[in-house]
Amino acid sequence: MNKICEKKKCTGCFACFNICPKNAIKMIEDDFGRIYPIIDEDKCINCGLCKKTCPQLNDVKYNEPITAYALYNKDKKIRNDSTSGGAATTFYLKVLESGGIIYGANNIENERFKFIRITNQSDLYKVKGSKYVHCYIDNMFLKVQEDLKNNNQVLFIGTPCQIAGLKLFLKKEYENLLTVDLICHGVPTQKFLNDELKLHVKDTNLISSVKFRDGSSKVFIIEKNDNNCIYKESWDTNYYLYRFLNSMIFRENCYECKYAKKQRVSDITIGDFWGLKSQNKYFKDDKKGISLVMPNTEKGKYFVEKCLRDVIYEERPLDEAINGNSQLQLPAKKHKNYNKFFKYYKKFGYEKACKKTRTFKQHLKQVKIISNIYHRIKGRKYE
Repeated sequence: MNKICEKKKCTGCFACFNICPKNAIKMIEDDFGRIYPIIDEDKCINCGLCKKTCPQLNDVKYNEPITAYALYNKDKKIRNDSTSGGAATTFYLKVLESGGIIYGANNIENERFKFIRITNQSDLYKVKGSKYVHCYIDNMFLKVQEDLKNNNQVLFIGTPCQIAGLKLFLKKEYENLLTVDLICHGVPTQKFLNDELKLHVKDTNLISSVKFRDGSSKVFIIEKNDNNCIYKESWDTNYYLYRFLNSMIFRENCYECKYAKKQRVSDITIGDFWGLKSQNKYFKDDKKGISLVMPNTEKGKYFVEKCLRDVIYEERPLDEAINGNSQLQLPAKKHKNYNKFFKYYKKFGYEKACKKTRTFKQHLKQVKIISNIYHRIKGRKYE
């Protein structure tokens, strides 16, 4: 079995999987759920397209951000349903309203988070919300290419490495393609997330969505049937969310991410506007979250300007946006218990690995929660 790039550098972007003309590449999970391409040598014709398309073996064009906006959608429902200011939803709606097609990460379905293609506003709920997990592209690059060749307007929102994979797969610029990258802190595997879900819900088929945010608050929420909450826990005591926010369970490549810098690979970059220093009355002391939007190309700038009528916004200094977000400066740093977690996981499984890698502070918080049985029961309703 051949390898495409060094395993620890692979981002799992699915570019090689999509480009292979003989379907000789399969994406296979390892013991920790990290997905990697494996080449079937019996099918491989040694065309080399997989290596020519790999973002870790080939350079992509980086763009300097043009400006920065702090903004949130004027529609209260859109903003309340969003994990920040609703920038992604604003962009999705703008493209769908003009008859375009959007691609984004779906919420959980059959224990998988994956990218889907949407043409109707009625399906927009499927891609709303933050996904603090590695979402699978599957064959979506092929579908994007087909839509572009059919002259459809396409919006693709993903992590920077996924955007890079898409661009190298397409091999040319398309005027009718708009790419938006999310300010990514790193991605844990879906296996870890599913292990967490199984701790709280006996039948995971009941789960309709998993949320990692409640407005600007970081909270782990499991829902079924139209926002019916069946489990809720704060980030600092939840096993999964705590380890995500402390960079303990990411893919190996995330700690050497070449996209964690000011220069971006997409037309537009979006995320939370941490460190916003605006004195504007519409932004000051806001608790619901504010979106950071950075157009990086003229095409991206033109599109953002078309969306400004739908949002409350303020143009802000680029330095303020960069300085407020570490992932626009450097990759995540491995938690000191990173190696311990993976060692214990392989030996004991998820729950015990989490317990053995708790910090003393987290352990104390969990003890306090146990002592307060009322709030514990209120926050966790098992099915």
